Amino acid sequence: MEFGKDTAQNNLLMTIFLEYLERQFDNYPYSEHKDSLYFSRLLGEFSELNIFEELKQYHAWILDQPEEKKIYYRSRFRTWLKTARGFKLNSHHHPYWMRYAQSR
Repeated sequence: MEFGKDTAQNNLLMTIFLEYLERQFDNYPYSEHKDSLYFSRLLGEFSELNIFEELKQYHAWILDQPEEKKIYYRSRFRTWLKTARGFKLNSHHHPYWMRYAQSR
């Protein structure tokens, strides 16, 4: 999913994001107004990432966190994206399984 100049495609992407947040992301403090503005900014700022895939990975990570821990979902997701960008830009950094496969 790539956010670009095609307004119809951008609207479709935003609809997919908002529906996911509202219907599938348990305990997410969904706000159509806040989230549509926030995710449109994120889609522009992190255009080199597949943000929908990152959102699903982030959601899985959140599910594994203790429930009593207070989570600031939006700010933590932005930090998640900054970290993902760092991994993507540092292509010399490979996950353990890739280093293991290369050493054999």
